Amino acid sequence: MAMKQLFKPLLMLVCAGTIVSCSKSDRVFVESDPEIINPVTNYKIVKTEDPFTYKFENLSSKYSRLEWRFGDDTLNTSASPTHTYLRTGDFQVDLKTFSETGVSSRKLVTLKLSPDSVVSVKAAKTGVTNQVRFTYTTKADVQSVLWTFNDTKPANTSTAVNPVKTFTPGVLVSFTLKITTKAGSVAIINKNASTEGVVDDITLSAQYKPSAENSNSNENAAKLIDGKVDTKFLVGTVPLTLEFNYESPQIVKLYAVGQANDAHERDPMTWVVEGSNNGTTWDIVHSVTRTQSFKEEMEAKGVTGDARYKNLFYFTVPDPKPYSIYRWRITALKSGGTFQASEFRLYR
Repeated sequence: MAMKQLFKPLLMLVCAGTIVSCSKSDRVFVESDPEIINPVTNYKIVKTEDPFTYKFENLSSKYSRLEWRFGDDTLNTSASPTHTYLRTGDFQVDLKTFSETGVSSRKLVTLKLSPDSVVSVKAAKTGVTNQVRFTYTTKADVQSVLWTFNDTKPANTSTAVNPVKTFTPGVLVSFTLKITTKAGSVAIINKNASTEGVVDDITLSAQYKPSAENSNSNENAAKLIDGKVDTKFLVGTVPLTLEFNYESPQIVKLYAVGQANDAHERDPMTWVVEGSNNGTTWDIVHSVTRTQSFKEEMEAKGVTGDARYKNLFYFTVPDPKPYSIYRWRITALKSGGTFQASEFRLYR
């Protein structure tokens, strides 16, 4: 009887211990999963006064840390940094954000920093025959400039702010301007110049329409504007008209004709370049009546060998005016009825 009385309290104690143990177990092991946080990555690129420098305005949310990469092997972990590029080019801006739960997201934007957006170049006539003065404008804080003109071999250079050059009429000279800022940023711009100043090739900006075509793709009309002097357009039709339509009026100061690589009796000898703003009324921009083929002209200057086939012949427009349509109308060849030329280029 005494044993039965002692057993009952022990049983109750065991049960009580079990209840307490179960309760503790519930509190320790039954937990809810943490909420996953997905960061939202966004930003805006803002230009500054310096054309090489940009402000990167962070618009991201739900993140704990971030990493900026500017496409030039640099890393920044500031929220909204300012970054200065040391050269021009295309840069992929990459912002990556990370949340407290380890989730990441990113936004990529290609920033295009072109030389023309950093510096612009002009050349104006000085009043002296065939002489022009070069100038440049930029918002960058310039430390030094270097001009390189390719009118001689080797090319001649100048560190003058506004160099003066005398050019040969009918010759196109390529040149470069390199500016270096006080921060070490560099921009190099490549242009062409003549006695008319700086000129830009606008040939491919137009809709091009020939009046005749060659079914042979190796010598079709597209070869006349492909920028290659070792290809040519050949067609057995004269008169021949090649038309260039622009979205807005352009002032053409110079144009070029390229000779083909053989059979110079096919060279154009008589032609007119005309301009129009309605496609109906045409003004004469420039007219030419030659007495020599391109080959004969080069040989008269003492140029022999295959080098003579690599030349573009440049013609200056005496009174440039704005036209939205230009056409090159060839009316006579050296002999025969088959026309050929390697290139035709229009310069603004």
